[in-house]
Amino acid sequence: MAGETVTGFLGRLAHANALTPRDVRLHLTDIAGLSPYHPDLEQAGQWAERLGGLPPGHFERDARRNGMYVRCPHYQWQPTACRHCGYTQQPRSACRRCARGAETTVRSRGGAVCNHHRRWHVDGADLDVAAFPEYAHAERCFSGTLWKRGIGLSTGELQLAASLICAWAADSDLPERIHRRAATLDTEVRDQGGVFLVAYPEVVNLTTVLTDLSFASYLLSPRFSLAEQVWALEAAVVTIMRGSTTQRLHELAERIVSRGKAAVEAAFGMRQNAHNKRPATLEKSLIASSQRHRSCLLRHLSTVRIQVLPFQPGVAVPRNRVLVARRPLPDLVEPTP
Repeated sequence: MAGETVTGFLGRLAHANALTPRDVRLHLTDIAGLSPYHPDLEQAGQWAERLGGLPPGHFERDARRNGMYVRCPHYQWQPTACRHCGYTQQPRSACRRCARGAETTVRSRGGAVCNHHRRWHVDGADLDVAAFPEYAHAERCFSGTLWKRGIGLSTGELQLAASLICAWAADSDLPERIHRRAATLDTEVRDQGGVFLVAYPEVVNLTTVLTDLSFASYLLSPRFSLAEQVWALEAAVVTIMRGSTTQRLHELAERIVSRGKAAVEAAFGMRQNAHNKRPATLEKSLIASSQRHRSCLLRHLSTVRIQVLPFQPGVAVPRNRVLVARRPLPDLVEPTP
């Protein structure tokens, strides 16, 4: 399968040969010289290729083909499919129809929906979403526009959008379309996971708006007041959800914007290294500050559209290899209870 993990492939290989996954795992661990304690089978791709009769280098080529867009010094910290720094997103359950009923995991380009079979296939689920064409539209947007912005299922942007919608839904009557999806998919909208499932099209749509260069730069720029920026973030949510703002949404939006603006101001003062006080390039500083402050929107700012404050020496940016090695993490902002 496209983007299939070594672990998932070995599980299907064992089933096809009337073996247990444990037998194959132990054999591969032995011939590959891996540690018997929690072996990382993804490091034994060439041995899995030999066992399964795959062409040499299959998993390596597949990883390059499905690599995420990353921000690295080779392309001035702009989202690019870099051959040197690229990586694949976290494994997720594969579509059961594509896998012919078998259970396996993939790292392929894409999100939570298989557009070929119209199935929801995250966290082992296998749900039919053919009755809702908006899921297919959202998946195409995710695999295209959002993917080229360096956004994956676990990079934080989708989680941020889902938390905003979850905060809005806590004090609002859900639209009829959400109730219809929840009833069809037999899911209750109680937490962020439930919102992600029944409001996936809205989550992707909101993520597209939040990570737009112009919108993100306006949202976190020091040039505008906090009240205006919070209002803009609330307006994006209520426009997509077709409702009105709520107190919980306002409080969460204020926390997100305040945290992001503080991270931007910290980026303006970052030094090149610990041994001098010269300012680092703003593009690199924004990436470093997004990791330091856990604010994913900083990865989507335009350095041309934000107002640069006077330089006040602060912390030094990490080395390039440190920034590239760190994987994006979701924000720490949670909805107000």
